[in-house]
Amino acid sequence: MITRLFRILKSRVRRYWPALARWQYRLRGVAFLDSHQTESFLNGHRISRHLADSFTLPETVDLGQPTKRYFPAEKAINLPVSVWLYEASDGGAKQYPYGSIQIGKKLVCLDVNTDDFHRNLFPPIKRTTWFTPTLIAPWSHYLDGFMWGGYYDFVFLVAAKLCRIKEALSDSEFKTAFVSYPLFGTAYERDFLALLGVAAGRVVDSRTTNVTFERCVLANAGHWFYPNRADILALRKYVLALVPPAKGPRKRIYISRAGRRRIVNEPEVITLLQTYGFTIIIDKPRSVIEQVRIYQNAEFIIGPHGASFSNIIWCQRGTHLFELFAPTYYPGFFRYLAHELGLGYSAYYHGPAGTGDWATGLEDDIYVSVAELELCLRKWLPATSH
Repeated sequence: MITRLFRILKSRVRRYWPALARWQYRLRGVAFLDSHQTESFLNGHRISRHLADSFTLPETVDLGQPTKRYFPAEKAINLPVSVWLYEASDGGAKQYPYGSIQIGKKLVCLDVNTDDFHRNLFPPIKRTTWFTPTLIAPWSHYLDGFMWGGYYDFVFLVAAKLCRIKEALSDSEFKTAFVSYPLFGTAYERDFLALLGVAAGRVVDSRTTNVTFERCVLANAGHWFYPNRADILALRKYVLALVPPAKGPRKRIYISRAGRRRIVNEPEVITLLQTYGFTIIIDKPRSVIEQVRIYQNAEFIIGPHGASFSNIIWCQRGTHLFELFAPTYYPGFFRYLAHELGLGYSAYYHGPAGTGDWATGLEDDIYVSVAELELCLRKWLPATSH
């Protein structure tokens, strides 16, 4: 009986703890700002700003069945992005374990939301204290491995932000600042930080280190799915400058996936693609430079929707991306990136559309009709053998 009551109590604490944590802090006078309130609050500290981009995405139809439409034509606008330098010499600002920054009585919202704030409070997190004159704080979400913490999130919500900050600061300011956030702990994170000139000794994990500072450099994430054009260009500028251009003929490549959203009949699909001269890129760990070179040297890319397609930002203009989806999950953010980079774009899923809701279809595997896929490929590519 006691065990059962304990389980019920534990379940209810988990359910209501986020709201309770915010309520506790509001009683102390802390205001949880949204993104617009954050911009207004930090307005006098802005050191760079890139305006929102307006764009028109053309409709995407099936290459083999033109009456089947995957995405309608869309007029949209993303979000402006900024960098702020806040002087906190009076000790009126601090960083929480999951990267969020509180200035005075204001908890700022620099990423998508502040929903993870409660994770800073229970259970208590013991941290060592470190001082730096200048802190760069580029991330403020809990890394759960489902919604936050993947390759796409790092590239466009952390690395891109660091590129924007790098452009806003002098070279010496950037090199001497400390970077603190809940580290992803991945090889690609270490590769990107090295490519951007962030020394390993100047990066700390905010979950284990409480960094105190005199000033902090802050930047907002902008639109989650439609990154600001300035961020895309800054990523290309800093990374491609360190990767020599690929030599030799460009390739047709198929990007395989070993995790969720796999092609269930992949051997049949690969057999077809090989008749069209595709190189099969198996899913295995690769350095960022290796990934850059694969995509930089591609002329046609096909594969199941996944974070690897973040690498189309390294592609040469005119490269074509062909995304394979399940009808239950077909987001359009790589379609947007392809448009911004001057790439061709196509899509496919078998059968009629489902809800497209990421919450229900995010992990669904994918079936590809080989006959339908060949109809699509014939529109673009000559077969190399039959």
